[in-house]
Amino acid sequence: MKPPAGLADTGLLRELLHIGLVVEDLEAACRALERLTGAPVTERWESEIGVRAAFFEVGGARLELVQYTGPIVERFGPVLARRDGVHHLCFRVDDLDAALAAVTARGFAVVPGFPVEGAHGRIAFLEPEATTGLITELCQAR
Repeated sequence: MKPPAGLADTGLLRELLHIGLVVEDLEAACRALERLTGAPVTERWESEIGVRAAFFEVGGARLELVQYTGPIVERFGPVLARRDGVHHLCFRVDDLDAALAAVTARGFAVVPGFPVEGAHGRIAFLEPEATTGLITELCQAR
């Protein structure tokens, strides 16, 4: 999958880790995706900041179903507020601090309050890309 415009030539993005999908009810969404794909949940994660997630491996892609259960908007602002459907693309980076410095130098903005510890390592979300509204997550995996 191609990185969002303006990030492809930085040499920072290593691989697509997952596609994030925001859902209203995580358990119902997991049952529906399992029924559709025949693939089971491969991993679950929950944070103290009000995020529950379940991961699926489907057709060579990793899908993350995300349910917000806490004050995510109060902590990180409206960018991460509930938005049903495809929400973000998560890319692995080798050094999150260096990646954030590079992308901010190129005019991208980091969502206030990041980086934090996520399901697979230190993460940060970038403000939505102007033409598509898609949010990019960068992850320095553990």
